[in-house]
Amino acid sequence: MADEHENKHLNLSGNEVEWKIYAQGTEYLAFDQGNEKSWSGDFSFVVGADSQFGMMVKYQIPPNEETNWDEEIKLSTKLVAQLNAMAPKPRFFVVCGDLTDMFPEVAIDVKNRQITDFKRIFSNLDPEIKLICVCGNHDVGNTPTADSVKKYRDSYGSDYFSFHCGGVHFIILNSQYYKDHTHVPELYDAQNQWLDQILTEVKQEEKRAVVFQHIPWFVETMDEEERYDNVEKEERKRMVEKLYTAGVRHIFCGHLHKNILASYKDMKIIITSAIGQQLGNDRSGYRVVQVTEDSITDKYHEI
Repeated sequence: MADEHENKHLNLSGNEVEWKIYAQGTEYLAFDQGNEKSWSGDFSFVVGADSQFGMMVKYQIPPNEETNWDEEIKLSTKLVAQLNAMAPKPRFFVVCGDLTDMFPEVAIDVKNRQITDFKRIFSNLDPEIKLICVCGNHDVGNTPTADSVKKYRDSYGSDYFSFHCGGVHFIILNSQYYKDHTHVPELYDAQNQWLDQILTEVKQEEKRAVVFQHIPWFVETMDEEERYDNVEKEERKRMVEKLYTAGVRHIFCGHLHKNILASYKDMKIIITSAIGQQLGNDRSGYRVVQVTEDSITDKYHEI
């Protein structure tokens, strides 16, 4: 099946790195969907967020005016080694947005170098652990454009898609469309139409569904006011209720660079702190999620 996937190669210091784009169209091609729709036993996956190559140097004291992401490279390299050493291995590792720091409209050359280094580090994941990239605001801009979305898709693949793994339906959303779709109303509409179809499937399957996105719908309560780290109130209520009605009970997010658990009824919104720069009292880390026939549980681990 691997031969069907688009392969991209990066020339890095004379070394060729294979980078497979599995997220194509609205599907993720790394898993055999014929087999993965059925429950086949307990498994795990890992959630990270905000690797954000290039952010940490800005937070040094005194601030460093250089443009580098050496610290993020060190942390991500350690993270990859820890994931590769896990036994049994997780089925996949998902990064919930802000893969790199530079906004796409600011310094294209820096952005491209950050993307290249992200791919270089995470291409070292064990082949059994599939990498899933989620789109964040630093990946397509706070106000996405058709061009910024195209550049993201060219680099990482689709910005929204779904797949089955181990009998669970996983859904990846581009949350930036819900935050600000001023310049991309047609992309916002396309994601919503697709999502309605997927949620109809989820209801019919009567299987568990898990969502990954970057920006959380809310941080504390459904009725909180709109701010930088959540989604506008009416949009939020409409979407959360839609997801809940379809059977979604777990939504994994990033964006805040700190660990937070919020809830709506019995739905959990699990915000995972950053692989890179912290903005709270947590330390750089990742979340291991265990899936059994009766439960989904998670634990945060420091790198």
